[in-house]
Amino acid sequence: MTNSLATLETHRRDLLLEAIARSAKELLRASDLTRSIPKVLEHIGLATSVGRMHMLEVDPAGPIDEGRIISHNLWSAAGISTPAGFNDARGRTMVEVGLQSWIPKLMRGESVAGLARDFEDPVRRFFELGGVKSAVAVPVFAEDQWWGLIGFDDCRSERKWSPREIDALRTLAELVGAAVTQTRRLQKFSDANRIVENSPTMLYRLSAQPPFGLIYLSQNVRRYGYDAEELLASPSRWMQLIESEYHPAIAADIKSIIEGRVDSTLLEFRLKKSDGSLVWLEGRGYAVRDEEHRLVAIEGVLNDITERKSADEKIAAMVRTDLLTGLANRAAFIERLQLAFARSQRGANPFAVHYLDLDHFKDVNDTLGHPAGDTLLRAVADRLRGCVRETDLVARFGGDEFAVLQDDISDVVGVEAMATKIGASLAAPFLIDGNQVHTTASIGIVPYDSDADGPEAMMRKADLALYRAKDEGRNQFRFHMAELDRQLRERMMLAADLHLAIERQEFELYYQPQVELESGRIVGLEALIRWNHPTRGLLLPTVFIPIAETTGSILPIGKWAIEQACRQIRLWRDQGVVPPLVAVNISAAQFKGESDLDRIVANSLARFGVAPCALELELTESVLMETTQKHKGSLERLRQLGVRLAIDDFGTGYSSMSYLRRFPFDRIKIDKSFIDDVATQNESIKIVRAIVTLAEGLGMSTIAEGVESADQVDKLRELGCDQIQGFFFSNPRPAGEIAGLLAQKLEGGHSAAGYPPPNDDAASG
Repeated sequence: MTNSLATLETHRRDLLLEAIARSAKELLRASDLTRSIPKVLEHIGLATSVGRMHMLEVDPAGPIDEGRIISHNLWSAAGISTPAGFNDARGRTMVEVGLQSWIPKLMRGESVAGLARDFEDPVRRFFELGGVKSAVAVPVFAEDQWWGLIGFDDCRSERKWSPREIDALRTLAELVGAAVTQTRRLQKFSDANRIVENSPTMLYRLSAQPPFGLIYLSQNVRRYGYDAEELLASPSRWMQLIESEYHPAIAADIKSIIEGRVDSTLLEFRLKKSDGSLVWLEGRGYAVRDEEHRLVAIEGVLNDITERKSADEKIAAMVRTDLLTGLANRAAFIERLQLAFARSQRGANPFAVHYLDLDHFKDVNDTLGHPAGDTLLRAVADRLRGCVRETDLVARFGGDEFAVLQDDISDVVGVEAMATKIGASLAAPFLIDGNQVHTTASIGIVPYDSDADGPEAMMRKADLALYRAKDEGRNQFRFHMAELDRQLRERMMLAADLHLAIERQEFELYYQPQVELESGRIVGLEALIRWNHPTRGLLLPTVFIPIAETTGSILPIGKWAIEQACRQIRLWRDQGVVPPLVAVNISAAQFKGESDLDRIVANSLARFGVAPCALELELTESVLMETTQKHKGSLERLRQLGVRLAIDDFGTGYSSMSYLRRFPFDRIKIDKSFIDDVATQNESIKIVRAIVTLAEGLGMSTIAEGVESADQVDKLRELGCDQIQGFFFSNPRPAGEIAGLLAQKLEGGHSAAGYPPPNDDAASG
């Protein structure tokens, strides 16, 4: 859709919403519908640019399937002639004029819309008589009964009404129904007293002396679940019925009247009904003075404006919504951006703006037509909704431009992940009217920065970043900040290198001993992956595993690690050095992505002739938090193979106890964060003691990660921990250096003399 067409649609929408807003005031505040309805028809007719507008009222007492018309209001645009059959339908039925097929739909609350030539014969002949090329009709209901309809005749073009336009017209019909209901209620009573007592209007009088107690209240307060006599018996209770946020304004109005600064006040507020629900009231207060101008009371009128407020809210929502996609529009997005900016300046978590448009969208309009382009935009909106969280906001700015406000971000990695997800989602083919359509998106990104000049500056930077993405080849995203771009490019280069790392045999497994506290013997090894990058040197997994998980490279890397561990076990066995156990880490992405993980493990064990009990798979709590019943079945199949299972980083998740109950683990690895100060901090001591006791009760062994000092060893031995892993005994080493260690019989409490001191190579990494 071109920018000019988008501008035209926005202009037409704004005209319609403005006309509905004026109509709401006309209908809900008028006492005579015979005067207000023609004005409403003129407002809406001019805003929608139709040839004619009809408002028909049907006879509720007549045969319902005939739809006898008892009133007909008509508005015609300048230059549109109206034949006799269209001028006044009073006394005729909808069957007689050819609209019989519309009656069931309208009674069900459905709208009717279409081109004149597409309707059945009776309707088509009727429209040919009036020169109608397209029409739409929306039903009007009053007091939950079908009252009639509002019809729109386009005599100039075959117009297709959008769902958003029809929804707007249905809002108009609801306003008309509310006005009809209100008029009926007013006409139902003949004398003024009964009108007051049975209408939404209440009368009240307050004392002119503090605490301004209630001295009169009309009986129709019962509509809100209260008894007037009971309220008069407790004169000061009336303020408790009003929401507390309005109390200061009410007190200020009363003070203004008492001090003589004003003689009347007007305030809107919410009243709590006896059932706890809320209604909107408009309160007018007046000063009552005696002949000497002394204030003797404050009296006033309370009008129920709940329906009007509801209509206003609907109109406000429509003004903030993109009619084509149902997303927020530019105005709503900017308002939310300003709020997020202000919150972040006050210390809330930062956010990021993703500004995007579709690459070569014009080609879709040119080849398939604008209706197909609109369908594509709606499909894009749906996919964008699927890429974000509930706290994020997706908006359409017009044409093929969209924006996402990513709320509550912790680092640039999360922002990059969101942009990657959006790009991949929109790059997948769309099926539009039987055609497979391919499109991509260019995205400009600006994270919040405390030094930013404001929301408008952020949008300008996002726009610049978007054009950078387009200029540099499209189908990509770019950060406005140079440093973030540098980090991103580095991550992208590593991601590209990862795809070739296995083929180039750049990965290597290091092994860290696991020692039994009681005997000092090595009882296992943890296999820890390293990347011998051709230009960056030896890289730890913390550098590249997160990238591998987001790009999908983790699946072949994880498979390689399992195979390599089994191969090494076989090599050691052939050398006469048999490790009791080798543990391999399984990542969340690998576990979720490999539904046949048990098959991969079984094949590797069989290929190298390794006993299943010699292999242990370590799963962190973060992995288990995302498991499904299918994944639980995979764990059970692994158990049936005979491999051992360990839960890693125990105590750092949210439901550790439930994991131990649901899954068959052999070992619990106590997270390093509890070991760091286990020799000095009572809280860590209590936690480790509880974990050891729990494991003993469930028949599982415990191993402490990240042990670095003799004091920690002594305390862990005292607490009954079974095994230890960490720099105190050895840092992770290449396979060639491990054979000698496997032959040693380390005694508990040995010093770390001769081993490298702790460094950035984390004990569990």
